[in-house]
Amino acid sequence: MSTTPSSRASARADRTAFAIGLLVLALAFDAHALSSDREKDLEVFAAYNKSVMGKASSAGNFTLLQGNVRMEQGSLKARGDEARLFDAGANSTSRRMVLTGKPAHLEQRLDGDGGLMTARAAEIDYDDGTGIAVLTGDVVVIQEGKSEFRGPRMTYNTNTGAMEGGSQAPGSEVRMIFKAKKPAVAKPASS
Repeated sequence: MSTTPSSRASARADRTAFAIGLLVLALAFDAHALSSDREKDLEVFAAYNKSVMGKASSAGNFTLLQGNVRMEQGSLKARGDEARLFDAGANSTSRRMVLTGKPAHLEQRLDGDGGLMTARAAEIDYDDGTGIAVLTGDVVVIQEGKSEFRGPRMTYNTNTGAMEGGSQAPGSEVRMIFKAKKPAVAKPASS
């Protein structure tokens, strides 16, 4: 099978368009969670809590929170119907939070421009040791003034800003909206 010059040029143009599309995605989602938030205390509020320690649970140490669950750590704010906080152990400073709701909500200021990132999903599973958040169930993520993502699932790395959504399964679909860049407004010359 031979390829004609026009089919090679078409394939090259498709690869170029794909590479440009990837670059646009990388730039649009170049957002990192506010790094100073990790230095702040985590405050948790709920109607009910139950803590399980040690051998009483195969899951290790965890705290179950139910009823109007709210968490705050610096600019990070989360709320939902129920949350489980897992402790990684005595020698670790990391913890994992699984927040569920109809939907669960998360918001955080971003390094750089200080814009606000908001997210909602049926479940938000966040590991502060790795900085990875996995959102599942009717996911909506909005980066104020920049972009919007909608889909069934998203993995978000708060350290690097990398995002991955959807799946390779037939019928899976994600929707992204990239806000139009507004032209810079020229400042009048001073007299």
